[in-house]
Amino acid sequence: MKPYLCNLLHMELFSQSRLDGYANPQEHEQNLYLISHIAHKIGILEIIIRNKIDFLLSQKDSQWLEKIVLQNQSRDSLISAQNLGFWLKVVDFYKIHNAIFKAEFLDTLDFKKYCIKNPHCFCSTSLMRHHKAKAILLLLRLIRNRAFHFENLYKIVGNGYPRLNVKITNKHNEAVYIAIHPDKIVEFLNDLLGSFHKDLVHYGE
Repeated sequence: MKPYLCNLLHMELFSQSRLDGYANPQEHEQNLYLISHIAHKIGILEIIIRNKIDFLLSQKDSQWLEKIVLQNQSRDSLISAQNLGFWLKVVDFYKIHNAIFKAEFLDTLDFKKYCIKNPHCFCSTSLMRHHKAKAILLLLRLIRNRAFHFENLYKIVGNGYPRLNVKITNKHNEAVYIAIHPDKIVEFLNDLLGSFHKDLVHYGE
């Protein structure tokens, strides 16, 4: 049987304020295990997405990145040095959401598989491809930031609603929230990996 640290030692090593965000010390350990299990998946997706963005924009201007990031570095260094937030801003600015993911993937994607409370549409319009792509990118960044800062991915904020949720708006300024249930994080990341190539789902394992 696997031994567990006693509660007093948990508080001494991890701090009471951090542990207060978890249901129990075991959930804290499970959260760290989950992070270790998904870290490489997040990393692969981040690399693929930033390279995809660079490829798309380089078709029109091979020096687009150098014009934005004025640093004396090689192109590969420039690409890898920019954080995921930078790449999401680039996608928003150039409005290339639909080009990041395959059309058939976006068309068949149902966010309800990741949280039953996720909507299918806004009040007056459907979730279009670019809405879905934006939600995917925001959720990936949210999971990445919370995981790599060792925050609680299992946290539920109320009424069974996951803390991992993002707000999406349409042209009518209508808003919906898209969430990922903690138990569906791995499935969500695997679906994203599989949308680029099926063999990526188990790449690095």
